[in-house]
Amino acid sequence: MSTRKMKALVIGLIVMLIVAVCAYIAVDTLKTREEQAALEEEKSLQLFDFDADSIDKVDIEVPEGNFTVENSADGWTITDTTYPHDIALNTYYINTICNYMSDLTALKKLTVSTEELANYGFEAYCPLTCYAGGTAYTIYLGNPSATEDYYYVMRPEDSTVYAIDFDKGEIMKGGLTYLQDPYMITWMDVNINYVRLSNKNNIIFEIEKDDSEKWQMLEPLKRSPLNAANINSMLTSVTRLQIERFIKVAETPQDLIDYHLDNPAYQFTLKTETGETMTIDFASFKKEDTSVYLVYEESGQIATMDIGSVAFLQTKASEIMTDKIYSPEITDVSVLDVTVDDLHFTMNMNHEESKAFFTSAGFADETEISGNTNEIQKAYHELFSSVSNLTYDSLELDAEIDKEAQPSVIFHYTLTDGTETEVTLVPVDDTYYQSFIDGEYTGKIVRRRALSGNAGVLTYHEKLIDLLEMNSETE
Repeated sequence: MSTRKMKALVIGLIVMLIVAVCAYIAVDTLKTREEQAALEEEKSLQLFDFDADSIDKVDIEVPEGNFTVENSADGWTITDTTYPHDIALNTYYINTICNYMSDLTALKKLTVSTEELANYGFEAYCPLTCYAGGTAYTIYLGNPSATEDYYYVMRPEDSTVYAIDFDKGEIMKGGLTYLQDPYMITWMDVNINYVRLSNKNNIIFEIEKDDSEKWQMLEPLKRSPLNAANINSMLTSVTRLQIERFIKVAETPQDLIDYHLDNPAYQFTLKTETGETMTIDFASFKKEDTSVYLVYEESGQIATMDIGSVAFLQTKASEIMTDKIYSPEITDVSVLDVTVDDLHFTMNMNHEESKAFFTSAGFADETEISGNTNEIQKAYHELFSSVSNLTYDSLELDAEIDKEAQPSVIFHYTLTDGTETEVTLVPVDDTYYQSFIDGEYTGKIVRRRALSGNAGVLTYHEKLIDLLEMNSETE
């Protein structure tokens, strides 16, 4: 190849290299500009960026009124409001607002003319402001998009309309339902010491705790033994139920009529150990309904609850009762005197000296049980349990009572505090008895087999007598 051709080739390669380098620089510059523009666009969508924990005050405006909520040592509390009624604040909601606002980022922005702002909900928008010391972070909340993909927002002194995530916007705009504590009952279940449930003014049950923190029934079966586990389970469930929607505060009788609460189907009343009272009235409802109206008598607040949450209104008295007539512990009894037909025996317990005695007609003089064999002592306790755990078969609260009829079964208890209680059974026929406590009909019907069956008092009495006779023969 000639020298001239070689030079031409080299020059061509150099030109190609320069062109390639220039092209690369041009492409790289364009890419850098695009990336920079994208970064700037992304940055322009970042509406706020601050520490959510630094927020010490929040101003919220909802259709029902304006609220100022401040954070103190006691947590979030309402310090100022134009709303005329008291509400229990949902503090979790305030924390959610702070978290959403702290890194609020728009999905896109729109150029909207002043004349069109009303179409996006900014004719009567809802302002929301979070304060961190002296710094205020404010957003104007407009309407959701027609497809509910976005929520439109604006910032003060910024004519741009931003579209944020719909769910976040829905929560931030919130309203009274979001601001109020969503739980139907804001007390802890352990603080409740009185419960009353009625249906159309008929008491289903009424219970309260006594001085020893034991649940006692007041209605419909006074002094009937109660199932504490079932009661506690019911209270735990109801304290976890949530309101579906807060509607309004009833200010006139017509407000109650509008929501069918002027003649409520159910009334649920609770009291705490400190004397607070909460009464909730429920409107009638059908199985096919999706929700039920309710009103708090103390505040007049009308709300709705999901129909699936009101099963507790169907609770029956029997569901919170045991199947016992009267069931004291042996440690609470000093004397038990028993008569079943022609059988009569007495059980004496001196708990301070850990001694127990047994006397049965036709057997022997008083026998000390505490000094006998373990088998005899066990049989003695089983005999006491067969009396104190006597079960009923059914409830007949409206049964006719023969006031002249005499009981054939008598359980007379003398408690360690000196009080006396007498359980009596009056035969209805050869199979059933009506039961009474201190002469008052309990509504509980007892079958004969509860006395004579394998776990009945007659069976365990016979067992104890047999053991005592065998023991006396070996001595």
